[in-house]
Amino acid sequence: MIDKSVLKKLSKIRVLIVEDDDITAYALKQSLEMYCKRVDTVYDGLSGFEYFKKNSYDIVVTDINLPELDGLEMIQLIHEISPHTPVITITSYDNSRNILESLNQRVYTYLRKPINIEELQIEILMATKDVNNSQVALKNGFTYDKYKRVLTNSKNKEILLTKTEKDILHLLISNLNNIVSYSSIECYVWQEKSMSIEALRMRIKEIRHKTYCDIIENISGCGYRIKSSN
Repeated sequence: MIDKSVLKKLSKIRVLIVEDDDITAYALKQSLEMYCKRVDTVYDGLSGFEYFKKNSYDIVVTDINLPELDGLEMIQLIHEISPHTPVITITSYDNSRNILESLNQRVYTYLRKPINIEELQIEILMATKDVNNSQVALKNGFTYDKYKRVLTNSKNKEILLTKTEKDILHLLISNLNNIVSYSSIECYVWQEKSMSIEALRMRIKEIRHKTYCDIIENISGCGYRIKSSN
């Protein structure tokens, strides 16, 4: 049995469970919600993707064989807007295709049913260990807290941002040093609404105005990127 002092490290973690079997979904949620900050359960792949877009999760635990949208297809869509979000796949159908496709979709780990709860808890702890180190150092003394979603300057004063500006900044910092495409920004920030490039440019301009001019790098024809201070 895992010591409760270890499980306390899950207290900041937000988990999305995607599982179409009611009994399994309930068991997984019960094993996590007493330790994690938030645990949501949905029962098909399409709802899983919609929940992920509208909320902020540190990890996704999903079955592979799901209604509406296959689990592996859902993972591909999730990683298009958040490439570094760890995903744990679970399945009763242990075959080479599922294993290979899980690898192709950059799945963190692959667990067979019936799920060993302690093994799942350990895997979540390992996959989300960086969440507790949420401070990201930027240039010019600016710091971003990924957990609190707060940007501060060199005097530790919070920079006030609109919701859209916060969402853009969070997405880019969550993909630090990597280019985030225009379509990924539109999907994550604007969601069901359409985004114009001009509207995006205006939001980027405002973030730069409130911080420093090169905080966000424009990669012409591709998207935007934020680099670490290193």
